[in-house]
Amino acid sequence: MRILSFGYDRQLMSLRSMVLRTAGYDVLEVYSQSDAMRLATSNAVDILLICHTVPKQDQCSLTVWTREWRPDMPILCIIANDFAMAADGCLAVDNAPVLLLDAVNRAAAGSSGFSSDIAV
Repeated sequence: MRILSFGYDRQLMSLRSMVLRTAGYDVLEVYSQSDAMRLATSNAVDILLICHTVPKQDQCSLTVWTREWRPDMPILCIIANDFAMAADGCLAVDNAPVLLLDAVNRAAAGSSGFSSDIAV
């Protein structure tokens, strides 16, 4: 299962990817919205993970773009201390590693309801 992880803070992204890789996931990190859009619409990834460092406007445009091409792909938007709110069409996930892994595991298993759930 391959996760596309998009954000602007390389150090934070690296730590998050380490957690996901330790759990057995293949993680592809990208740091630009154009790269995220290109890869999210390909069949090379199974889950899109958007960091809380991405402004809501960019989250929204990426989510809309991805939904046009991959309507069933799980999209997880990380929130942290109300720093960012999740865009419509994606699951809001707390930044805590345990909660992040739970949400990714649910997405990987095909759990439904990701458009309106909040994993807390």
